[in-house]
Amino acid sequence: MPETAIARLKKTILFQKLLEKEDLLEEYEVSKNIISVIREIAPLLERIPENMPEFTLHNANHSAKVVELMGKIIPSDTLNHLNIIELSILIYAAYLHDIGMTASRDEREEIITKNPEFAKLRIFNEELSLKFDEAKRDGDHRTATFIEDKLFTEFLRRNHVDRSHKYTKKKYGLKETPISWKGIPYYKLVQAICDGHGLPVRDLYDTKCWRRNALVGDQNVNVQYLSVILRLADILDLDPERTPRSLLDFINPKDETSIKEWKKHLSIIGCKISQEEINIEAECEHPIYERALREFVDMIETERKESILLTSRYKDDLAEKYRLDLLKPVIKENIRSNGEYIYSDFHFKLDFHRVIDLLMGERLYGDPTLTLRELLQNSVDAVRYRESMEKNEGNQFQPFIKITLKNQELIIEDNGIGMDDYVFENYFLQIGKSYYNSPECRSSGVEIDPVSEFGIGILSIFMVASSFILESRRKPLDPLNPPAPINVEIPTAYDYFVRRSSSRFEIGTKITLSLKSDHPFSPISLVEKISEIAPFIEYPIIIETSEKTETYKPYVPGEKIYDVKDTKEYFEIVFDDEIKGIKGKLRIFGSIGNSNSIFGKSKYSVFAQNGFSIPCDKLLPDNLFFNIQASINLSGQSKLSLSPNRLDIVKDERYEKLIDIIQSGIMQAYEKYLITLRDSVTTTEYVEIVNKLLEMNIHSFPDKHRIGGGFVYKKKEVRKFIEYLFLNYAPLLTISDDGQRIYKMMKDLNKFNLAIVGINDWEEKIPDAVILKETKHFVGEETVLLMDEEKGSFPRYYFLDKILGNFSDIYITSIPGLVIMSFSDQVGEGTFSLCYNTNFTYRMHGDQIEKEPLFVHPPNISPEDPDMFGDVVYNAHHPLLAKLLSYNKPKDEISSEALKLLIYQIDKCLQHLWERVDSQSLKRNHRFRESANINYVLVGILKYYPQIFKEFYEAMEEYWEEAKNIGAISLDEEFIGFSVDDLPWFWNCELSDIKLE
Repeated sequence: MPETAIARLKKTILFQKLLEKEDLLEEYEVSKNIISVIREIAPLLERIPENMPEFTLHNANHSAKVVELMGKIIPSDTLNHLNIIELSILIYAAYLHDIGMTASRDEREEIITKNPEFAKLRIFNEELSLKFDEAKRDGDHRTATFIEDKLFTEFLRRNHVDRSHKYTKKKYGLKETPISWKGIPYYKLVQAICDGHGLPVRDLYDTKCWRRNALVGDQNVNVQYLSVILRLADILDLDPERTPRSLLDFINPKDETSIKEWKKHLSIIGCKISQEEINIEAECEHPIYERALREFVDMIETERKESILLTSRYKDDLAEKYRLDLLKPVIKENIRSNGEYIYSDFHFKLDFHRVIDLLMGERLYGDPTLTLRELLQNSVDAVRYRESMEKNEGNQFQPFIKITLKNQELIIEDNGIGMDDYVFENYFLQIGKSYYNSPECRSSGVEIDPVSEFGIGILSIFMVASSFILESRRKPLDPLNPPAPINVEIPTAYDYFVRRSSSRFEIGTKITLSLKSDHPFSPISLVEKISEIAPFIEYPIIIETSEKTETYKPYVPGEKIYDVKDTKEYFEIVFDDEIKGIKGKLRIFGSIGNSNSIFGKSKYSVFAQNGFSIPCDKLLPDNLFFNIQASINLSGQSKLSLSPNRLDIVKDERYEKLIDIIQSGIMQAYEKYLITLRDSVTTTEYVEIVNKLLEMNIHSFPDKHRIGGGFVYKKKEVRKFIEYLFLNYAPLLTISDDGQRIYKMMKDLNKFNLAIVGINDWEEKIPDAVILKETKHFVGEETVLLMDEEKGSFPRYYFLDKILGNFSDIYITSIPGLVIMSFSDQVGEGTFSLCYNTNFTYRMHGDQIEKEPLFVHPPNISPEDPDMFGDVVYNAHHPLLAKLLSYNKPKDEISSEALKLLIYQIDKCLQHLWERVDSQSLKRNHRFRESANINYVLVGILKYYPQIFKEFYEAMEEYWEEAKNIGAISLDEEFIGFSVDDLPWFWNCELSDIKLE
């Protein structure tokens, strides 16, 4: 392999010219050194595809082709003028400029695991980073490896110039180096030429780095000219030799950019390169490849013009010796379709004025005060950039941001990095481009995670201002040659700018807005508005108004920004992950009073991204939406995709990854809180707190229909976890065999042998032991009895319903008001719901009655809530219902309508009954009226309010006639009647008549 590369090199014009000159001197040291270097380098270049498998070839053939192209583009007389050192430098550079693309397996592993530049690349390439983390989490090692390979390839591409520089120094910067002549090493000149191929042409004008008259012994070397030659020859290696079709089929690249590069080269059918012209002919199979090739030709033409411009500045001997004769423009006329398509440049074109109106208007931003946010974001980014730069240079830096509101002017000034003409023209004036997101910024070595993203924020100024003035001065990279300051007036978004001279000395930027008469800013609200916009930025802001001057001091993530009175904090979730980029706290609160929720709005929560606030409504779990307070700042990997006006969050992979982190953190913290609570307080205190959590719906399932906001994510997983917490940590009140009330966890109970009774708040009349005895009599001796008399009883019953399924049996016992619900594992035998979600059961049991009632209130209903009074369980076997049902469904649509009519009539009677029971005029000789158990309240109600039976009877008669009218009951069928036995038996029982043992 090395010998093949050497053989090809020996045929090149440059090497033959070198030999000619050595023959004249009878010295062959340089050519021998070149051969020895190529013999070492060629095998390494062949290994580049190991790390860059989808790239077009950068092997020894590419290097040889670059040498061949150098011989074609250098004019003959210039080639004759070049000395052996200059010729050798060109050859060395051709073989060493891409050597940085090689890396051993050990080096690759070292870079991936330890190199900060690679870590930075992964962080800032957010899309690939998210996909990599997801693949690792899912155990998809193939995808993870593919993404890692892609990132490593990008790392080598970005850093190969610097790596080539370091390799050349390490390998050939030794005392005994082959890149030398008569004992004089000149590898540094080779380094300079290789460095130049990765920089803009304008950088080559720096004659301190790229000298025109360097000396090696007595030989002059024009480093600048040689750098131009390498750049041109490198970009001109574009024929199919670099992308053989067979190799494309073998590699089968997946990356769209790589595919386009390969196809672009394969489209070339002719390429003529000489001292005077560059001519390319191509036939393309798709317009996307033709467009890519045309754009590439434009790049070649730009390189040609800039190279000619640079060398045209040579005077006298330099101009005579170092020439470029490529005066003809590189044309695109010979790049064409293969006949399968008609090439065009048709694409959507924008109405400039209308688009600008949209971008700078309230239709996009909504709130005019967002102008302040956009300007403040720019200042913070600029200060962060300069702070990082000064830190890298070991300098002290005191950040400064000031906002002034006076005399119909709003001024934002900072001492950030500032702007020069280049940044102003290429980024500030380019709507949609952000300097901080540009490759130029990312490759500068300055670490910054910018807030600015879209590059359209500056247009928001015109929502509130008629014009503005920009003054700026950029921190100079070279203090001896500082860039000129900028002073520009922007009268409107459409007009040409007015530029004025400036003597500004301070580094940084000042923007002065001439406010419209209806602007939204006021001296009173300015500080409050800034605290809403930028809660967690790291810099104080001086605020000067016509009334006073003060300093806004931002909050720290996790700090409570809003205090809410009459609340209790239960637990908090702490986030402090610099790698994932999430910092702060979530606090779970509950009201001290009777209200189930404390906030009613999410305004008490603050989420920010890089210090600036973002919407909360999609970032809080829906089941905690009204009981959670956030103080969180996001950055790096956790940054979210925002709409251009920052008023909405895009629900993409980043969003899902973040809410997964939030949700997991809450669940872990909740379980830890319950464990700590259980082990640190008395049982009574523990029960009270857990019941309160249930009552306030803090311990609840996610629900997409909840009013308010928040996210519902991985619903099944969350439901399982909430169930797990309930089973393991929610205490349930039971009656032991000796009649004592004790608390047990659901996990300790036989879940298919449970029964529930309502609250027993008249123990002196109906002891718990009697209730337990009655339960065992009806349900079974092994039954565990749950007492439904805790706060949070309805949520608790809801959990039992979801964990165990609907209750299967209703027992109307021989004890007045004692109704029992039981659960069993009989599939399909439980309750079912029809119209209005009303419960029906075929398994309603009685003891002292021959006839089962039409309905009964279940034991989990409390009369404290009037809306719950109508909740009953219907007996599906009752004659009034049986004729309408076929197992768990209405027989037909008419029967379904009849069911609705029947339930409506019963609901109407129950509502009237409740109004009567709640009336002070109803006198009773026992105090069950004061009970929280609805069935206790109704014991003997027919004795004290007999009219209710008449109301039920008439209601059933009315229903019967309505059912006939719609055809649910035949017209000749007599009313089946309605008796006291159709109501629960204890409605007609005087408590004093019953003896309880």
